[in-house]
Amino acid sequence: MSVSVKDRIALLLSIKEEGRKVDFDHIYEKVGRDIKFLEKREIDKKEIIDALDELKKEGIIRKVNDEYEPLPEIDKYVRENLLKFENLLNRSYILVWKAKHYYPVVSELILPYLQERPVSCVKVFSGKEDPITTIEPIFVRYSKYKPKPQFIIINDKGKLMQYVHDHCIDFIPYVHKLNSNEPDFFVLDLDAGKELLSLENGYNFLKYVAKELYEFLEEYEIKPMLKFSGSRGFQVWASFDNSKITTQDKFAKYREIAIKMQAIFEKKLRANLEFIKKEFKEIANLQQFTTSQVAHKEEREDKILIDWSSMKYQGDVRAPFSIHYKTGLSSVILNKDELQVFTIKDAEPFKIINDINNGKNYPKLEKSDPSKLIKLIS
Repeated sequence: MSVSVKDRIALLLSIKEEGRKVDFDHIYEKVGRDIKFLEKREIDKKEIIDALDELKKEGIIRKVNDEYEPLPEIDKYVRENLLKFENLLNRSYILVWKAKHYYPVVSELILPYLQERPVSCVKVFSGKEDPITTIEPIFVRYSKYKPKPQFIIINDKGKLMQYVHDHCIDFIPYVHKLNSNEPDFFVLDLDAGKELLSLENGYNFLKYVAKELYEFLEEYEIKPMLKFSGSRGFQVWASFDNSKITTQDKFAKYREIAIKMQAIFEKKLRANLEFIKKEFKEIANLQQFTTSQVAHKEEREDKILIDWSSMKYQGDVRAPFSIHYKTGLSSVILNKDELQVFTIKDAEPFKIINDINNGKNYPKLEKSDPSKLIKLIS
């Protein structure tokens, strides 16, 4: 089934901020571009005029002087008529439309990971060669560039939505606060190599390792938090009480903890080899399950990288509940017990909206005393 010109106009106007008016030339240019790519034809202006008239009659938009303004009813129209045809629609518009509805609901959950720290925002626009299925991401690091660069700081819902309305859908904060030389996020990113993921139960083994790492940290009185990366991996987060760390360079100490801890954790996994043989079969034949070797990617295609590379000054990481700009999935926080049954469908933004509206609670990041963990690696 094809998507009509009217539908494409509705989607275009639905991503505009409330009260924003759009002129005819803009509508003609954007819709005409998409039609030309999909149907290999030039669109006639009369098609646009007729479609706009239909939308006006249905009470979905209104004309103000020579411009067009979306009405609240447009969101219902998009939700009921268009989302089932996502693969035929402009992907950047779909991502922005979802973000527009998603972030007001998750704002209280994401803001603690954005406040008082520099944030990079990823804006999405239509691909130049393929405006339907591809996007052009733009990473925006500063709110102003002159007279000198100023970092983006997002401290409240209003500022968050200001960036969403400017087509920003992905939020990537620093691991330290503004003007601080200490990290306050300890992040281990579990990234499985392609060869490992190609094995039977490879993805389930990644989940198993994530859960084991979570429990390993718990053994040393750390209060970890588990998060889906938004793509294919998982992350384990913690927040250390830095007053318990005597080393002046806290970033270096965080990296040391991660690298030495991985070696100890690997030995623990090897001690469970019989269980791994039973549950994951051929994976048990691997000589090494995890690595902390960030460089030489080709050497770790059959391993899970426990990546500590964000533990540096101006290191950054995708915020919990941020939408991954490539996949359109939420980097959602997970309860440990739901990890094994987790699928990417559980990270769909509208699934999360529904879960929150039904009263679901999510774990929060709590401060931990790292003393026992530091003693372990010493």
